[in-house]
Amino acid sequence: MSTVTDGSGNLVPLHAPAVTNAQGVATPAGPQNPLPVVNTVATAASDGSGALASGGNAQTLFGGAVPANGFLVQNNSAAALWVCDTGAASNGGASIQLAPNGGIFATPSGYKPAGPVSLYGGTTGQAFAARRW
Repeated sequence: MSTVTDGSGNLVPLHAPAVTNAQGVATPAGPQNPLPVVNTVATAASDGSGALASGGNAQTLFGGAVPANGFLVQNNSAAALWVCDTGAASNGGASIQLAPNGGIFATPSGYKPAGPVSLYGGTTGQAFAARRW
């Protein structure tokens, strides 16, 4: 609990929001120590599931629309897939590998991707499930 001095010089409780640091000590919230933000947007998820149209080539998900508050992709195929939101997905670089048979990548709520989400796999027809919100 934080305290301040009142007009008479007495210590009194300060009822102010606080943020806890790594050692468990609460410090007053303010411009240099803001309260954590929790996304309360109740936007329904939009489906972007499908299968790779052309193995060996990146394809954009969600019709090229950038998800406003995050996304999820699950690999439903027997071979690895790669997902990327900073450019064209590939089997390396900035892409994130999704393990075969159920590997999942999900962003935290409130995450705004840098650009359209793309997916890469080596074989035409690789199935995936995708949601954006």
